Amino acid sequence: MKKTLLFPALFLGTMLFAQEYAKNWHLQYSPKDTLFGIDLNTALSETPQPATAKTVIVAVIDGGIDIAHPDIAPNLWINKAEVPNNGVDDDHNGYVDDIYGWDFLGNSSEDIQYDNLELTRRLRELGKKFEGKKSSEIAKADKEDYKLYKQLIKIHKKEYEEASVLFQRYSTFHKYVKALTDELDSTNITLEQLKKFEPKSSEAKVGHSFTVGNCSATGTKPKDFFEGITEGYDYFYNKVKYHLNLSFDPRSNVGDNYTDPKDNAYGNHEVKGPDAEHGTHVAGIIGAVRGNAIGMDGIDPLVQIMTLRVVPDGDERDKDVALAIRYAVDNGAKVINMSFGKAYFHNKAIVDEAIRYAVSKDVLLIHAAGNDSKDIDEESNYPTPRYEDGSTCKNWIEVGASDRDQNPADFSNYGNETVDVFAPGVNIYSTVPDNKYKDNSGTSMAAPVVAGIAALIRSYYPHLTAEQVKFCIESTVIKPEQKVKKPGRKKKKTKYSKLCKTAGIVNAAAALKAASQLK
Repeated sequence: MKKTLLFPALFLGTMLFAQEYAKNWHLQYSPKDTLFGIDLNTALSETPQPATAKTVIVAVIDGGIDIAHPDIAPNLWINKAEVPNNGVDDDHNGYVDDIYGWDFLGNSSEDIQYDNLELTRRLRELGKKFEGKKSSEIAKADKEDYKLYKQLIKIHKKEYEEASVLFQRYSTFHKYVKALTDELDSTNITLEQLKKFEPKSSEAKVGHSFTVGNCSATGTKPKDFFEGITEGYDYFYNKVKYHLNLSFDPRSNVGDNYTDPKDNAYGNHEVKGPDAEHGTHVAGIIGAVRGNAIGMDGIDPLVQIMTLRVVPDGDERDKDVALAIRYAVDNGAKVINMSFGKAYFHNKAIVDEAIRYAVSKDVLLIHAAGNDSKDIDEESNYPTPRYEDGSTCKNWIEVGASDRDQNPADFSNYGNETVDVFAPGVNIYSTVPDNKYKDNSGTSMAAPVVAGIAALIRSYYPHLTAEQVKFCIESTVIKPEQKVKKPGRKKKKTKYSKLCKTAGIVNAAAALKAASQLK
């Protein structure tokens, strides 16, 4: 999933910073306090846990999870048929020592951290076929691919130029801000303390002026501002060096036959990977331990989290996604969370086949709608519930992101034919690696909110089918009456009925109550 910065890119010279939200607001529902979360406490108090309740496995297909995090470790799925670290495939499923799941991004000795966008990979692939050729030289059967090739050249050029400009800007800001922070004893200071600080070097003075000005204008804490500059610098650096770099292709490090979707003999059992922040955050939203007086609470008290690493810093690959879905299904997952997406695909057919397989085994798939402020009825965000033959997956929930005021997040994708529901996805406080916690924003956060509700229903009422769980969630949404700002538009307002099929935001209390009434 395209990363959504808490501190977005520079816009006309002013840094735009996220508003502070109450911790765990997404679990609450208090209109008088403008906290329009999912009302989880009411759900758990008004619908007692049935005696027939069971644990449910939720597969988190993501960028890795810190399995040592104390708020997640007790709720991890463990493959009891496998003997840890003996180098043997004890359960004969094709994966050696897969205790917590599997990492499809690497080999036995190393992991892939960075990869291209699918845009870059498709352009490189088509370039081998068409580069240097004229339209008149293209065979009729290749005309559509050649047309796509020409389109991708223009799109890639635009994105690369924009990323390069923003990287240069952030490089400058990062240089000055780093000079300032190098002179500070601690970055965790107040704005008033920073105003009184007198920097020594000329670069630190520029960083001081820049930081004080932005923090004064936005009400942002200096520490958050410093982190935002670093985050933006890293993001655009990676976009230029890896995501859009046609000369960079790390797949050979994996060692698989990438063109063969049946070749699954690759990867490793080290499911954390080099950067597990995103996946750990997602996992915490679904299943952080409840009531342990540390950090935050997940949604489902009976969940087991299965870890499947397929998302690098860049776009995931269809082969990895398809194999991860199949692994999840074969190992008992009843809900799959997919907080990732991309604008192009490489092999949609194998992903479609894996999705159909999940449906055949009564698995519910939850997918994040994406963070581009676009209508995905018109511009797809893959994978999608639409199969290549035109039919639609019946066990799928596509999720947009809302804020605490019931507004759609400005970054959220939408579509009243494709997006099913909205869910809290702005400033969501959850687990991150090294026993820490953090606010993150994105449809990547909204999807696990829905996955958590789905898991809660399937835990309480294991006899319900995936379609019934989907019905309970979608038929009980809260439908805001007021018009809301359309994502990505400064002034234009619309209704939720124009943004998603159900015209509303999920509510755990209502969904669980509805589930209790189904036979």
